[in-house]
Amino acid sequence: MPNTGRFFVLALDADRDPAGAIVQIRSMALRCEACGEVTRTEGAHIARLEGGTILACTQCGATQAVANARLEECDHAMAVTDPAVATTAVAPRPERGRG
Repeated sequence: MPNTGRFFVLALDADRDPAGAIVQIRSMALRCEACGEVTRTEGAHIARLEGGTILACTQCGATQAVANARLEECDHAMAVTDPAVATTAVAPRPERGRG
């Protein structure tokens, strides 16, 4: 699981340009480092910046702005391109007891 600092990126689905660079995120699943909550976000609920995306936890409110280029690195590390993965159940973290 790629770590952005405040979040682990569990899954993402993105629109890409012809070169394969992320233009915008369509859906994502994140695990918050602060509280352990898994947040699944899609469509208009994703906050976007020019060239980036704001990752956010719906449980504790933690946020982090991340460049889409960094999310491309996460995507390569996960080797996940199927958007259905973002809706798959995630195993809970042992130390947190939630998922």
